[in-house]
Amino acid sequence: MIAIVPIRSGSKGIPNKNIKILAGMPLVWWILNSLEKSNIDKIILSTDKEYEKIVENFKFTKLEIYIRDKKNSTDISSTEDVLLETISKLKLVDDIILAQATSPLTSFKDINNGIKLYSNYDSVLSVVKQKRFIWDSKGKPLNYNYKSRPRRQDWNGYLVENGAFYINHSSNILRDKNRLSGKIGLCEMNEQTYYEIDSLDDFKIIENLIK
Repeated sequence: MIAIVPIRSGSKGIPNKNIKILAGMPLVWWILNSLEKSNIDKIILSTDKEYEKIVENFKFTKLEIYIRDKKNSTDISSTEDVLLETISKLKLVDDIILAQATSPLTSFKDINNGIKLYSNYDSVLSVVKQKRFIWDSKGKPLNYNYKSRPRRQDWNGYLVENGAFYINHSSNILRDKNRLSGKIGLCEMNEQTYYEIDSLDDFKIIENLIK
């Protein structure tokens, strides 16, 4: 299995977000370190020239760097665009795990659990269980009856994508132009992995969780 980790240098919300220091190490180091310790065979970091030297200094043995096309390194480039380019240009014919640098709390055990689950499905995504009551903007509850409010301990809650990783075969991704397809398995992770790095506040929260 091959991991693809997409990062780029032009983050607007948090400048150089992917190499910003989190608990003593650059943000991207955390997911690369978990992948290095996991059962995957190779890590491909799909990035641009600005980050190449920094990442090479990590000295991960499974890591290879792919410099992606500039057209897929812009604010409007989708993760699917990057995934499709990387698979196509490198002619990958493997099981693929798309792992996100913005989910630094992902452990190698989470990744291995996802790989194990994948043997029973066409594709897999990571999720966390949430027990929160959701309403729409018109004042309508979407996931419970407010007239019969369940107790937290009696409610199964619901599963939410945490964006940590997705697993599928390269041929399926190329065919459907999507990270998911077919029969989809859900790999449940610890509730704290709900947090992703989108703001400076997220850095503070996750740094405290790591410590």
